[in-house]
Amino acid sequence: MPGALKIDVTAVADRGDVDPDEILARARSLVPALRSRAAETEKAREVPSDTMDDLRRLGLMRLLQPRRFGGLQSSVPLFSRVVEELAYGCASSAWVYAVFGEHAWIIASMPEQAQIDVWGRDPQAVASSSLVPRAVATRVSGGYRLSGRYPFSSGCGRAQWAIVGTLGEQRGEDERYMLVPLSDIEIVDDWDVLGLRGTGSKTLALHDVFVPEHRTVLLNDLLRGTTPGRLVHPDYPLVGAPRLYLCIYSQVPVAITLGHRALDAVATTLRTRLARAARKVAESEVVQLKLAQSAAEIESATLIFRARRQESMDAVNSGRAISVEDVSARRRDVAFVYQLIRGAVERLCDIAGTLWVYDANPLQAMLRDVLTVSTHGIVNPHNAMIPDGRLRLGLPAEA
Repeated sequence: MPGALKIDVTAVADRGDVDPDEILARARSLVPALRSRAAETEKAREVPSDTMDDLRRLGLMRLLQPRRFGGLQSSVPLFSRVVEELAYGCASSAWVYAVFGEHAWIIASMPEQAQIDVWGRDPQAVASSSLVPRAVATRVSGGYRLSGRYPFSSGCGRAQWAIVGTLGEQRGEDERYMLVPLSDIEIVDDWDVLGLRGTGSKTLALHDVFVPEHRTVLLNDLLRGTTPGRLVHPDYPLVGAPRLYLCIYSQVPVAITLGHRALDAVATTLRTRLARAARKVAESEVVQLKLAQSAAEIESATLIFRARRQESMDAVNSGRAISVEDVSARRRDVAFVYQLIRGAVERLCDIAGTLWVYDANPLQAMLRDVLTVSTHGIVNPHNAMIPDGRLRLGLPAEA
């Protein structure tokens, strides 16, 4: 691998002193390879095994994995920065990396035996997911039985486990995340989509699968930061953090980097492009205005996102209670960041003219990927904005 670093990941994990600059250097070293595989990744509709091997070899996949199981037990801001860097090479690969990395946090929040089931057998194991509760889990002796279809499981073809959201038998009660070996799940190949094609976000079909009690965690415990994992990893603040306060920083960095890439691509192209009558497009004040407006939105979105991300991690590390208002405000801000990025990229395509409509033009893939990010619940304005608005009006966050 050109530019790859030879680093003793185990030694770093044992010391417990992760150097952010070193981690980011590893991520940047992988960008040329990811870029060279981007077309292959999109065509295959799945992250290549070589990319998975590289992520593991460089220790990037284990940033949020607890130190007890050989992970680096690092911070969300550093993990999120790595997602940003990887997206300069391939948006789909960065997205799948974000999913796998964040899910180490969910697994670490589960009972101890669940973690042993996953990492005791394979310390490098990763999990895909479909987290929206969709099917009712029926309680039986020792656990649950579950059948149902779960779409949008990014990276499921490269994972060993899946985390799925389930409903309780009584409406509104006992919603859980359940950990299931992918060997017990049918993967339905239905990922023929607009963007992020290389994420392989196929549908999981579960047919009367048994899930032992210890491989589950209550959704409310994740949302409140009161998970069983706090007792397993008392030195790891992340497992005691309200999930929605920090998970919002995992996948949105892909869109932020796409914004920067689109801005650079359009500015570079328009410097030398000629319009009718051989006039330089770059001399148009309309183009100059729209380009500057897009740059302001992308740079502002990046600043807001990074500032909120660090503030959130600082609050968790301080040990102070995280309020419903705190969570709602951060969700609001991240959704707003995405709106800025999307608007800027769409404007950039407008001023780029006809070039982006060609499949071979990189700007088209960037736009498709940015638009596809909008389907994620984290950036849905209804989900993210209304709770904050309700709280400001003296109403409960949820109706």
